[in-house]
Amino acid sequence: MAKLVTGGTGFIGACLVDQLLERGDEVVVLDRLPTTHWDKASRKPKVVLADITNWPEVMNVFKSHSFDCVFHLAAMLSLPSEANPWAAHQVNVNGTFNMLEAVRLLGPNKLVMASTTGTYGLDTGTGDFTDTTLQRPTTMYGCTKVYGELLGRFYRKKFGTDFRSVRIPSLVGPGIRTRAIGQYNSWMIEHAALGRSYECYGPPDRGLPLIYYKDTAAAFAVLADASMDRIKMLNYNIAGVNKSVTPKEIETAIKRQMPGAVITYNPDPVVVTYFSTLRFDSLDDSAARNEWDWRPKYNTVDAIVEDFAKEVRAHPERY
Repeated sequence: MAKLVTGGTGFIGACLVDQLLERGDEVVVLDRLPTTHWDKASRKPKVVLADITNWPEVMNVFKSHSFDCVFHLAAMLSLPSEANPWAAHQVNVNGTFNMLEAVRLLGPNKLVMASTTGTYGLDTGTGDFTDTTLQRPTTMYGCTKVYGELLGRFYRKKFGTDFRSVRIPSLVGPGIRTRAIGQYNSWMIEHAALGRSYECYGPPDRGLPLIYYKDTAAAFAVLADASMDRIKMLNYNIAGVNKSVTPKEIETAIKRQMPGAVITYNPDPVVVTYFSTLRFDSLDDSAARNEWDWRPKYNTVDAIVEDFAKEVRAHPERY
């Protein structure tokens, strides 16, 4: 039986597919966009071009394959969702509903979903976030992901669906193309590694917990492999660096390894407004550590910057 990865040609999706293939899994990718990512790879997934908002297309994928797990990563991210909330509802709400119905009706009744720490927002009390901190998001993206988390919890209660999700904090990795809250952290490192200057659109003194893209992809696989009886929290915080890291701190880490890096700041008003409603000092991922043995490999800013720069320099043509 195969693993299905929705959004599998995307940034984290492709990395997850690579890791699944490397360990010997058969993988099917469902995505709207074609890719050349595996053109020269010795092992390839089967790529099916389809839209998760189109129920007949989703059904066709499930009727044509046998899956033992579905990784649901297809989504519109934060800033695109703010710009087009109608499309975000179609993809993140209706699309998630379609995927839950597909695993319920057509098998395997198991879905692992990508969520976000953007589900947190107003009235959190402190800047220290746990899995049970109040979720009252201020963005369309956060609203859609809270819905997905709660819908998955309902499906587990009502239909016995083996639903589980991870909340991804500020994601760091090379090759990210979609502008989103926090993606300036990646672009700072990428531009420095390529010898280019960079103007950061985030406020220099307001930070977020971080996670490296390799750790993020690995988290999905580790969570999926855990036995259902261990899964109690269902929706899990994960982080590589649990304490909030500001762009200025990332700049300092960059300059320790790339002293000639040139980084300036011109904060985006949308990002400034986001941070004005949210203080994010730390992210507690103890439930993930205790229930399914989550352990990030890249747990310092210096480790992230070092591996990131190696990746970019090894494949400059990609960036």
